[in-house]
Amino acid sequence: MPDEEGMLTAPSHDRNPSSAARILIVEDDVLNGFLMEEALHLAGHEVLGPAKTVPRALALLESETIDAAILDHQLEDDTALAVARRLDALGIPWAVTTGHSRSALPSQYGHVQVLTKPFSIAQLLALTADTLAGGPREVATRVASH
Repeated sequence: MPDEEGMLTAPSHDRNPSSAARILIVEDDVLNGFLMEEALHLAGHEVLGPAKTVPRALALLESETIDAAILDHQLEDDTALAVARRLDALGIPWAVTTGHSRSALPSQYGHVQVLTKPFSIAQLLALTADTLAGGPREVATRVASH
């Protein structure tokens, strides 16, 4: 959250080192990527990226240990669906940010949390916590078990 001087700061309860995670950000907008990176870093997470392209994101997935990912659905010349498929194959939880509606995502990703742009830092941190806690995966498991 911006403090009195306009600087990004995370609430002190979000700085718990035991909750630190390695988060991949896939975002082609430089400003959005920077703000997301700073917010997650201030919350105590290690950020990988922001990856601006699908090939870069896939390379990070192959070379780094990642706990969760936040994907911008619509990248400059592509969507992040190839990254989403790889994350699913690896069993890594992920969420989506988008300037479009949820209906832009294919129906098989109905279990994935979507955060519509513009969003607040508090919303980003809540999305990250829910994703790390396996919220979307729990929904997918319940749906699949019926």
